[in-house]
Amino acid sequence: MKNINLEDLFHFKLGGDIQICHRKDLAVYVESRADRKTNGYNTRIMKIWPGQEPEIFTQGPHDHFPRFSPDGQWLAFISKRSNQNQIWIMPTDGGEAQQLTFIDGGIESFIWAPDSLTLYATALLTAEGIRRETDSENLDEYVKFNQDVKVITELSHKMDGVGFYGNRQPHIVRLTRDNTQNPVQLTFGPYRHSDLAISPNASHLFFSARYGEDYDREPFEQHIYSLDLTSKANERNAVPQRLSAKGINAYSPCVHPDGSHLFFIGSRTEDLGYDNPSLFVLSLDQPENCRRIAPNWDRPFADESLSDMLGPASNPLRFDENASHIFSLTSDKGTVQLARIDWRRDKVELLSTGSHTCYSYDLDAQGSVAILAVNTPLNPSQIEWLDFSSLPAKADVLINPNLELLESVKLSSPRRFHYHASEGPEIDGWVLPPVSMENQPGQKGEEKSPAVLAIHGGPMMMYADSFFLEFQWLAAQGYAVIYTNPRGSQGYGRDFCLAIQKEWGHLDYEDIMAGLNAALENHPWIDKERLAVAGGSYGGFMTNWIIGHTHRFKAAITMRSVVDWKSMVGTGDGGWHWMRLAGGVAPWQSDDAWYRHQSPITYVENMTTPLLIEHQEGDLRCPIEQGEILYTAVKYLNKAPVKFIRYPGEFHGMSRDGKPWHRIFRLNSFTEWFTKYL
Repeated sequence: MKNINLEDLFHFKLGGDIQICHRKDLAVYVESRADRKTNGYNTRIMKIWPGQEPEIFTQGPHDHFPRFSPDGQWLAFISKRSNQNQIWIMPTDGGEAQQLTFIDGGIESFIWAPDSLTLYATALLTAEGIRRETDSENLDEYVKFNQDVKVITELSHKMDGVGFYGNRQPHIVRLTRDNTQNPVQLTFGPYRHSDLAISPNASHLFFSARYGEDYDREPFEQHIYSLDLTSKANERNAVPQRLSAKGINAYSPCVHPDGSHLFFIGSRTEDLGYDNPSLFVLSLDQPENCRRIAPNWDRPFADESLSDMLGPASNPLRFDENASHIFSLTSDKGTVQLARIDWRRDKVELLSTGSHTCYSYDLDAQGSVAILAVNTPLNPSQIEWLDFSSLPAKADVLINPNLELLESVKLSSPRRFHYHASEGPEIDGWVLPPVSMENQPGQKGEEKSPAVLAIHGGPMMMYADSFFLEFQWLAAQGYAVIYTNPRGSQGYGRDFCLAIQKEWGHLDYEDIMAGLNAALENHPWIDKERLAVAGGSYGGFMTNWIIGHTHRFKAAITMRSVVDWKSMVGTGDGGWHWMRLAGGVAPWQSDDAWYRHQSPITYVENMTTPLLIEHQEGDLRCPIEQGEILYTAVKYLNKAPVKFIRYPGEFHGMSRDGKPWHRIFRLNSFTEWFTKYL
């Protein structure tokens, strides 16, 4: 067996976005794989069922978002075969796929209507409405060569991972499987639509959006709307009805099979992302009668786990056969499980168990069997069959696409531990030993190992029992990795997450440093004199904060970090939203104490730790100027060695979904830095 190699990135296969056909013994999932030649990712659709060998259903290279028609006769999916994301369709019995939509701008998502003939899609349209994708080939020179010019008039005009919105919005269109009718645009205006659902009798369409004059000022509070599909009025004049209450950011609508109730996931807007995503139900006859389901389940109905090997994720709301239960993924203390919720009695039951994260699932028609995509600390992706017709549920592996690769490499298994910071709550932590010490770390006579304290982003996310190529790479190079879920993390209750909302660098700092001390105390084979600290996004903020408040570490790596809150307010994709953390005080006002106290740049003169700064030039969440500010200050003061690495053409999430060769360069730069200073 060999140590893991960074170019193994090109051999891992990650599966997800599972879909079960309710009329046939058939299921599909999307398989993603990095491509060394194109420096991108290829996706194709795979066919699976227990007792059958997995088969390639579509060849790709860019096929995703598969959805079965209700009658089970058709599979529709999104593909870039025409160079834009369009809907393609093929019989479930096999055959050639045919292009269904030809809309300029492409398709983001779609759903089938109950008749298996009609589809509703979100298409990226301009104010001109629906145009054929070939129309863009006939633009005059003035328009053609000015398409890259950005004209901005909205407060919310960009999103990391998406880019600048430009003059296109996701609008809802109706089309037919046989193309006997031209696509019809159903929504208009500057609004952005997503998360489509349809009533069982096809009379109403439900979606998530933000309407009103403040649509671009409050994009963080989406609402659920209903559109009457039976109206004979001019469709352009149809006004969707808002169903969800103000003060709740609502998404993922799902209609009960009896057509009388609407379910959705939502969180309190006032908590600024520190609330648990919760399940809600309302009566469609009386939408004001809305309640939170299972209010005593103090966990998110969402996958809040972190990994740098992400399979295609999905968390649909599903019902069992008599619709007395609804299903969702839920994050719980560093794991993600499938939950069954008795929505009338507010009872939550975990169907899956174990040290893993479930990141995609679907149910059979009876609601007694699920297919799961699972990530574990030693395997980023495998597909499992979970039978809970009788409890305890039994899980069997349907396909492990990485089995051969994983059997050929040495990996390290993390050891979970628990600790407290002063009088704080119990905290989860992990120590990943170097591969060389995997079996019996720290035997007598062995040299002690250097260690890296890793801090996750968010902060409203969580480290979990999941695979990290970054951590396995460091372990293969002889480093231990210490990582924890301090206050501010998800998966441990609303109060635990909300504890640091208005002040970073206090309770979370105490938790992180106490976790480091606990790890060192319980693992004497770690060299206390050779410690590094590293983190990205919020973890980058904490890295900056730590080296501005202690000289304990011999090296640091800060990634896509927060450095100066004053500039973040004006440059981040949701910057003005963060003024609420400062009590509504704007950074241009004279009372700027919160900004000065909370900005790591304030403490830059204390920084003497050798610092590697990593930033993505296309980052819209923590823009590149954050890295520039820190690099200039540290370099000017000349108290610490500093290096600045910039990645062009990359968003904030490059470590997870950036160009593969950039991801490899990034991890090589880590070990080069640690080799030099540890």
